[in-house]
Amino acid sequence: MVYLVCWFYGGVVKENGEFENMKDVTRMFEVAPCLHEIVECARSHFSCGVDDEISLKGRVDCGRGRAAYALVDLKTDMEWDQFKRLVEQASVSYLDVVVTSRKTAGREGGTEVVP
Repeated sequence: MVYLVCWFYGGVVKENGEFENMKDVTRMFEVAPCLHEIVECARSHFSCGVDDEISLKGRVDCGRGRAAYALVDLKTDMEWDQFKRLVEQASVSYLDVVVTSRKTAGREGGTEVVP
């Protein structure tokens, strides 16, 4: 089975879970990626350093024929595995991941939000 992962960034996730003005990056994996691979791919694509904060949330379509979305935290391997199982049961089985990162600004200790 090929796994399709779409990282979304730069826009807004509306209250109903729909995306507005989001950009996306898509990648295919031959085997199910682990959470570490997903985080490292996001860090690489968005040029995040090891000290930069990164947050991942998975979007699950739980509408069964109509658009109804839920966002779930993807902080642990268990949450990632549960997310993959939920998506496998959905009508559209690709992994939507919303990325939010916060870059450290250097020695001053400030932060800058990266859309």
